[in-house]
Amino acid sequence: MIKGNNNPWEPMNIGSSRRINSEIPHDVFWIKDEQGNYGFFLQSAEKFKSPETDIRLKGVTLIKRNTISCGELFLILNKRSDWELFLSLCKDILSVCIAYSSNSKMVHAVEARLKRWQVFLMQNNDPFMSVELQMGLFTELTCLRNLMPIYGVKDSIIAWCGPERDRKDFNFPNVMFEVKSFKTSKGPEIIISSAHQLLKGSKPLYIVSYGLTPSEKGSSVKNIVSELDNLLKDESLLTRQLFENKVISYGYMPDMNDNTLIKFTIDNLRVFEITDDFPRLVPQHVPSEIIKLNYTLDLELCKKHERLTSAIFKEHPKRL
Repeated sequence: MIKGNNNPWEPMNIGSSRRINSEIPHDVFWIKDEQGNYGFFLQSAEKFKSPETDIRLKGVTLIKRNTISCGELFLILNKRSDWELFLSLCKDILSVCIAYSSNSKMVHAVEARLKRWQVFLMQNNDPFMSVELQMGLFTELTCLRNLMPIYGVKDSIIAWCGPERDRKDFNFPNVMFEVKSFKTSKGPEIIISSAHQLLKGSKPLYIVSYGLTPSEKGSSVKNIVSELDNLLKDESLLTRQLFENKVISYGYMPDMNDNTLIKFTIDNLRVFEITDDFPRLVPQHVPSEIIKLNYTLDLELCKKHERLTSAIFKEHPKRL
């Protein structure tokens, strides 16, 4: 299996192909076409049931066709400068090929994974997750894991709205949660990104805050995604796909940029109830001329609004 992020196409001649030497039980190749474009070639031992495809990958040309005796799938990168993200895509497809010895199951799994990449590439141009994005996803997934035993796996995933950005992070029928993270070394200061973020409406609203410290002894986004994947293995296909799509929408894909994923330890977990006198800016208090705002909130000065974490993670939700 290819290791690291060295460019496998750089030493290749134009118009050449090179079999990928690995434990992959299928015919897969790096290619450089006649125009010098980087590519990936998968040769199916059997013809595709349908050579048609509705998969569209941003920045990548996908060719799927049948020959007299086999099926061929080509991925051609449109811009060489995007080779690192393309390599991540190819490595992910390779991991799928390794997982299936059956040709037909492999082809089906590859197409399913390419559809996930289609969603990801439509929403992202950067192959790397910023530290802030990693902290946000890490804490929301941690909160999701903690809420599952209370609300149920499927309902918790449905309630997770964090990837949609403009909604509360968790929106259950009778309660909402806004998840916030901060670096412990900088103190419990969190960013409120809009006047609507702490607007509770008719349902109780809580801030769940996590203090994080980067540490090799901790866990990364990849670790917690793998843990949740394992918890979901007995759930329906629709539930698993919903989770996968939300993780992708947040900005994460399996096997992407492993070297840039930071490991965190959780040093602090606190819960705050948003009451009428909670310090915040809400739409009715903001002049209409101000169309966008964000502000920093010091949780250390909000102690009178702090609640026991057991009110969220241990008690039944109807008792909140």
